[in-house]
Amino acid sequence: MTILEELQLANSNAQIKGLSFADLREFNSFHDSFTFLEYPHNVLVPFTLTGSFLNNRYKDIINLQGWMLTRLKEDTNDYRSAKIEGDYIAPMRSLARKFLIHVINSELTDTEVENISYSINPEFMFLSSHLFGVSYRMNWPVYGKLCV
Repeated sequence: MTILEELQLANSNAQIKGLSFADLREFNSFHDSFTFLEYPHNVLVPFTLTGSFLNNRYKDIINLQGWMLTRLKEDTNDYRSAKIEGDYIAPMRSLARKFLIHVINSELTDTEVENISYSINPEFMFLSSHLFGVSYRMNWPVYGKLCV
């Protein structure tokens, strides 16, 4: 499987309705075309790859960065952070963690790496007054193959 296929599978396994592989400018230009049925939505920016060569093998780290977003139906002019946290941010945080767990449990993950750190941060009115959720980051170690 390719890296993108594994990420699509992890998104599906986490039961997230949508996945966009796009940078923020691209996502910003088309997110208004989504219906409410297409949320929650996982926006994954094109990833960077870092790595090293050791004993004729390469070790790669995929730097994942994305946003798990939902769209509010009600007016956000008078929103309260406590209500938004419980109703919108916490469920997106849970979905982001679920997605990352499925990524880590994929067949591409380097099992020699035991400690994989991640971060999940709240996002209030992200790119639009009606988009709320979380951003996430994780350095995902993937298996290296013999160098040829």
